[in-house]
Amino acid sequence: MSLPQITFDLPMLKLVLSIVGGLLLISMIRILFLLRTNKRLREGTEKMEKQVLAQHNQILSVRQDSNAWRGDIQRMFDAFRAEFSKRLEESEQRYQDIQQRITDVATPKPPPPPAAVLAEAEEEASVVAPVPALAIS
Repeated sequence: MSLPQITFDLPMLKLVLSIVGGLLLISMIRILFLLRTNKRLREGTEKMEKQVLAQHNQILSVRQDSNAWRGDIQRMFDAFRAEFSKRLEESEQRYQDIQQRITDVATPKPPPPPAAVLAEAEEEASVVAPVPALAIS
């Protein structure tokens, strides 16, 4: 088995040369298109990176703002809690005072001594003590 010999005549060489030249031209055009696309992709990547950095900075500023807001709200809440705790203690103290008054009123007190007994006690006290104006020396 032998392969037939290809004859290299002028029309055949021209045909092969034109095919190879066409393929080379097509590959050069394709390389130019790929270079242009690569350049556009690099520019797009740079824009995206800038956008990512801007968004990251915005996120950080929003986070700082929210942390500051959260701190303000926490301080306000603590102040309200302290104020209402103080008010609750005061109202509980008032309630205890009222309860104490009610128990004081509700407990029976011994009746006061009659007026006659008080008058006799005062007379005895006045008789026992010497009067300085009547002292005779």
